[in-house]
Amino acid sequence: MKRLFTLISLALLVISISAISLDESVNLALKNNRNLLIAKEEVEKAKMTYNDVRGMLLPQVTLQGGYELSRTNLPPNAIPPQMDFMPGLSQTASMDDYYLAGALAGVVNSMIPSTPQDQASVAMQLKMTQVLFLGGKLINGIKAVDRYRSIQRLNYWVEEQNLILKTHEIFYQCLLAEKLAQVQQDGLNMANQHLARVEAFFEEGMVSEFDLLRARLEVAKLEPQVLQAKNTYEIALSAFRMHLGSEDESLRPEGEFALPEKMEVTLEEALSSGKEKRVELELIDIATEVAQIKYNAEKGNYLPNIALSADYSLFTAADDFSIEKDDFGSRYSIGIGIQIPIFTGLSNTSKRNHAKSVYLQAQYQQRDLENMIRLEITQNWQNLQHTFHNYEVQSQNIRMAERSLEIAQARYDNQVGIQLEVFDARITLSGIRLQYLQSIYNVIIDQLKLTKSMGIKI
Repeated sequence: MKRLFTLISLALLVISISAISLDESVNLALKNNRNLLIAKEEVEKAKMTYNDVRGMLLPQVTLQGGYELSRTNLPPNAIPPQMDFMPGLSQTASMDDYYLAGALAGVVNSMIPSTPQDQASVAMQLKMTQVLFLGGKLINGIKAVDRYRSIQRLNYWVEEQNLILKTHEIFYQCLLAEKLAQVQQDGLNMANQHLARVEAFFEEGMVSEFDLLRARLEVAKLEPQVLQAKNTYEIALSAFRMHLGSEDESLRPEGEFALPEKMEVTLEEALSSGKEKRVELELIDIATEVAQIKYNAEKGNYLPNIALSADYSLFTAADDFSIEKDDFGSRYSIGIGIQIPIFTGLSNTSKRNHAKSVYLQAQYQQRDLENMIRLEITQNWQNLQHTFHNYEVQSQNIRMAERSLEIAQARYDNQVGIQLEVFDARITLSGIRLQYLQSIYNVIIDQLKLTKSMGIKI
């Protein structure tokens, strides 16, 4: 019954642990990483900026208009009385005089404002502006934002590769911490087994009390080391979950902690690959090109700006709220405008010299980056050679340490050797196992770093 309960508990424990592979970890990190998401949005912003600037090459057409109704109520003292010239005519006035007096009164009275006054008006204008020449500034501006768009895309690629490398490092750090904790636990288990044998020998009088105390002291010394190793593993798991942006407390990495196939590449081949494929070199080359484009644009400040403009207007005004088709009038115009800078207080000269200095700086930085990448590849290549050699040495050492422990334990069991030999052999084996596991981790990470520095996608 107890055995069944233990099996059920282990099964529930396995189910509650969410194991995740390396590929799944990379995909989850790419999905949740904030910096990568920000870089992705920068790519979209650069794309929209390019479309915005490129749109300035096309005609800019706007339509504006309005419809207005107004009613005005005048004060009584602002309205003069109606005029009548008939009473002022003499008795000898002819019919023509009466006619002229009536006509004049009509004209004068028509000029007297009435209240309320109703008025309606409609105005509409269609306007088009087309840039013809801006001294090359617009074309250079479009080239610059196009290059900026490429820079953001490449920046996203670099950010993605850095994140993938970091995910590999943290993933294998967790596996390494788990292995190291297991090595410490195995050492404690061996110390407890040795203590049990020593206690049995002590009861039979075959060993001294000093040997018993030494065995107990070794167990007591290993117990805090086991706890520290487990704590280190838990901390590594917390960092792993935080890196993936996961709140699942049961999430644990699962995969092989094995030596990868050695990358057979010479230093010259690595340097050649980095020179051809490193995105950072392409980035700095584009940045230098952008600086040159800006310099060319500043030199164009001395050239004239030419634009074509045309508009068509439709308008009307009526003395009441009703508008008839005969009330509409129209107007159109077309023209070319030109602007030539004559003197700008040496401002254009200063801008041109500033752009030239930025361009020269970009060229210097490009050469520095090429040298830094060569140095980075050389260091990563040398580190990989060293870590592979160290792994081979640790592989030989661990075989010798295991054999040494077997011999020391056999000598002690046969009362030929002393307990101190067993302790020394066990401590040596435990230390070499830790170094052996660390050497595997170093080979994995150094080979990834060399791959990335060569411009090869991880």
